[in-house]
Amino acid sequence: MLTTTPLLPVLFATAVTARLADRAAPDTVPEAFIAAGLPVPLIVSDTVFAPPAGTGAEVPAGLLLWVPGLRRAGAVRVRAEPVHPSLPLRVPRMDRGGRRATARASARTRALCVVEDADAAALAVVAIGLEGDATVVPCSPSVYSPVDHTTPAEASRRLRESVMHALAAVESHSGDPSSDEPAGPESSLADLPWRDWQADLSGSHDDTRYTALASLTGDHDAARSLHIALHVHGSLSSLAVPAETGGPIIGPALADVHSAAARVITALTRIST
Repeated sequence: MLTTTPLLPVLFATAVTARLADRAAPDTVPEAFIAAGLPVPLIVSDTVFAPPAGTGAEVPAGLLLWVPGLRRAGAVRVRAEPVHPSLPLRVPRMDRGGRRATARASARTRALCVVEDADAAALAVVAIGLEGDATVVPCSPSVYSPVDHTTPAEASRRLRESVMHALAAVESHSGDPSSDEPAGPESSLADLPWRDWQADLSGSHDDTRYTALASLTGDHDAARSLHIALHVHGSLSSLAVPAETGGPIIGPALADVHSAAARVITALTRIST
């Protein structure tokens, strides 16, 4: 199973929100990307905030030059939305050109970013490419109000519980490794770091993997939950339909943990204070 971590769009959303909220010094933003081994984003296309459509910075523009234009347009935060066929699509509606402009990046990083105003209305959608190239497109001004909205603390708790449940399901119902039967998708599931995720979510582990996110969130616990949620989402995104993988016990557990990880990513990137 291919394991990827869609950190770039989440770090982008967290960095922009940190600057909009004056939560992080300007120098902290590029340092966070460099510390994570990721390219510092460059806005290469912006049909929303850049002239002539808006009063933002001319593109291409660096992240720090781009943020003041968002502030003038009333933006207060940027949230990251995980993208996968099995997850609810909470990205605001875009026209055909917008969908085309964001499709390739979202397929690779498994997420899109949504710029919000103080009323949680969407102002734009941003796609981040693997090289840090960011494309900003218009979208419908839909208000973020999911029926399953949870607080960041509740989202983190649900992720911890779902990881424990999935770990038990995978360990109890994976096939016999000595069997001659062809290996199914569940065989690679057993190789995922379920116990590490469980230990990290319980606070038993602490390392520098969360440094970049913590420098922008100002909250090490939130950074830890975000990082693990990203790893879970990236790991399970290689499955077309997690709920139908591994049988009637493992499948629903995978769907639950993937959904819980998505909630953490969205809820924790929306924190703007």
